[in-house]
Amino acid sequence: MKRLLITNLINLFSNITVIFFCFFIFLLFPKNITLSAEFQTDYQIEYFVLENNNKYNTQVNFKIKITNLRSDIFVSKFSVAYPKSFIVNNLIAYDDLGKIIPEITEDNTKIKINLKFNAPKTGRGSVNNFYLKFNQENLFRINGNIVEAILPTIEKKEEDSYKIIVNLPTSFNRKISISKPKPTYILKRQIIWENPQVKTIYAVFGDRQFYKAQLNYNLKNPKIFPIKTEIAFPPDTLYQKIYLKKVDPPPYSVKIDEDGNFLGQYLLAPQEEKKIIFDGIIEVFTNPRTEIIPYIRSQFANQKKYLLTAHSYWLISDLEKFKSLTTVKDIYDFVVNKLSYDYKRLTKGNLRQGADKVLANPDQAVCTEFTDLFIALTREKGIWSREIQGYGFSNDINMRPISLNSDILHSWPEYYDNTRNIWIPIDPTWENTSGIDYFSSFDLNHVVFVIHGKKPNYPLPAGMYKIEESKDIQIAATNEKPVEILNIKISHIKLPPYLTEKQSIKNKLVIKNNGNTYLWEVPVRLVSQDLEFNPKEVIINSIAPFEEKQILVNFIPKTTNYIKKTFLSIQILDKEYSKYQVIVIPYLYQLLFKVSLILFLVAILFLAIKKIAVLIIKKND
Repeated sequence: MKRLLITNLINLFSNITVIFFCFFIFLLFPKNITLSAEFQTDYQIEYFVLENNNKYNTQVNFKIKITNLRSDIFVSKFSVAYPKSFIVNNLIAYDDLGKIIPEITEDNTKIKINLKFNAPKTGRGSVNNFYLKFNQENLFRINGNIVEAILPTIEKKEEDSYKIIVNLPTSFNRKISISKPKPTYILKRQIIWENPQVKTIYAVFGDRQFYKAQLNYNLKNPKIFPIKTEIAFPPDTLYQKIYLKKVDPPPYSVKIDEDGNFLGQYLLAPQEEKKIIFDGIIEVFTNPRTEIIPYIRSQFANQKKYLLTAHSYWLISDLEKFKSLTTVKDIYDFVVNKLSYDYKRLTKGNLRQGADKVLANPDQAVCTEFTDLFIALTREKGIWSREIQGYGFSNDINMRPISLNSDILHSWPEYYDNTRNIWIPIDPTWENTSGIDYFSSFDLNHVVFVIHGKKPNYPLPAGMYKIEESKDIQIAATNEKPVEILNIKISHIKLPPYLTEKQSIKNKLVIKNNGNTYLWEVPVRLVSQDLEFNPKEVIINSIAPFEEKQILVNFIPKTTNYIKKTFLSIQILDKEYSKYQVIVIPYLYQLLFKVSLILFLVAILFLAIKKIAVLIIKKND
C-alpha cells in the first residue's frame, strides 16, 4: 500500500491502496507551510469504461477542487506517481487557466509526474481546480465468465467529500452481483459511490464463475500387502457445483463424510503406484444454492457435536486476553489487524503453526494461521466454525496470495450463521493483504477442495497427494458453460414372477449416480396400479457421482378377483428408469390351488395305499 502525502502545506491524501493491477499514488507539494484544516478538498474520480476486442480500457478523469479556508496560504504544485509497470497513456493535465506541461521523472520502481499550477488563486474562499485525464488498462478485467473491477480509494479528512463514478459501455450486459461497499446509486449504466469508507472498491459483474480444473493425485502403497486408501475430490457446497468430465481411473466406491467431503476409495496392490486424474468444471456462485440448503441444515444438526471442539491448531492457552471479543465481527477484525502476512513463507518450508504459536509470532502468518486463529477464538466463544482448504484464484499474488508453483493452497474459515441457518465463508487473510472487505460478502475466486470441521488436517486437499515434487493443480477461469449429464442406474431389485394378493415382499433398491454432477433432493417413486408400497416415495437428500444409495421397500399386491398381469415402474426425478412385469394371483385362487393340491396329494396317497393293500392281499393269497 502506498501513501498519498501532502508535504509542508496540506495532508490531502494518505493510505492509498495499491491493488491488483491498478495503483495510484498522489502527492501534493505546496509551499513551506504546514496546515491541518486550512483547506477543504472535494474529489471526483470518474471512469469511462470502453470495450474493444473483448477487452476493457478505461478513461480516467480526476477532478480535485481545493477551497482555501485561510487567506495566507495556497497550493502551487501537485505530483502523481505510479509503478513503471502501470499501463497509462494519453496523459493530459490542466488547471482552471489551461494546460499544464508535466515534468516526468522515473526510478527503478515508479514513474513520477510533477505538475505546477499556472497561477493558483489565493485568499479565503478562493477555489483552485486540478484536472487529470488519462487512459488506463486493467482496471476492469474479464476473468472467465465475469468482469472484475478493483478501484483504489483515498483516505480523506472528515470534512472533505469524495465521489467515484463508473460509466459502463452500452454493450455491457452483465449486472453487478458483488460490490464492496454497496454503491450509493445505480443509474442504468452508471454506478456511483459517495464518500466510500473503505481502502478499496471491489466489484464483480456476473453472478457465477466457471473454472476448468485438472487435479492429479499421486498414490503409492509402500507395504507388502494390499491396502485401501481414499482421496478427496472437490465437493458440491452451498456456493459450488462440480461437473465431472472424467475421473481416471474411477474409484471403486465413494462416500460423503460427516463434513460433506467427496471421498473416492481405491485399492492399491503391494508396492503399487497409481495416478488419479480429476478433470472437470467447477461452478462458483455469489448466492447460496437453494436446492442444497435443506441438506446443509440437516447435516449441521449432526455436525454441532464436534464444531466447538478444540484441536492442536485450534487451541488458545490464555483466553483471558480475549474477553472483549464477543461477536464474529469482533474476532474477524482482531485476526485481520493482529496478524501480518509473511510472504517469505511462500518460498520456504511452511510448517503450520496453529493459533497459539501465531499469537506469539503475529508477523509470521500465512492463510492457515489466519484461519486457525479465527476458528480457535470463535469455538471458544461458542460460535460454530470450520476450515476450508482449496484454491484461491488470483491475478496478483501480492494482494491475494497463493503459490502457483508448488501447489501451496489457500485456506479460509466459515462460521454458521444462526439467523440464516447457513454457513458463511469469510477470508481474513485476503482482507489483510488487499484491503478488500471479505466479511460482509465473499467473491467468486475461492474453490473448495476439502472441508475441515471434525479434524484440522484430514482429509488432505488436492495438491497434497505427492510422491515427489510435482505441479498437480491446474485451475483456469473459463466462460465454457458445462453440460449436466443425468445418468442413474437401478440394480438389485428382485421380484418373483408371481405374487399373491396381500403377500408382503421385502426388496432392496440400489441406486447409483453415473452422471457428472451431484443430485439433490431426489424423489424416488414406485408406481403400479396393482401394487402398494411402503414407503411409496423416498427422497434422497444427496447422491454424488459414483455414489450408491440403498432403499428398502415392501411390495404388497392389491386385492384382485382374477389372475392379473401388472407392471412396476420406478421413477426418479419424474423420469421412468426401470419397469418390471409381475403376475398377481388372487388369494382365493391360491387357496383353491392349495386345497386342490392337498386333495390331489390325498387322492394319490389313497390310491397308493389302496394299491399296496391289494398287493398285500394278493401276496397272502
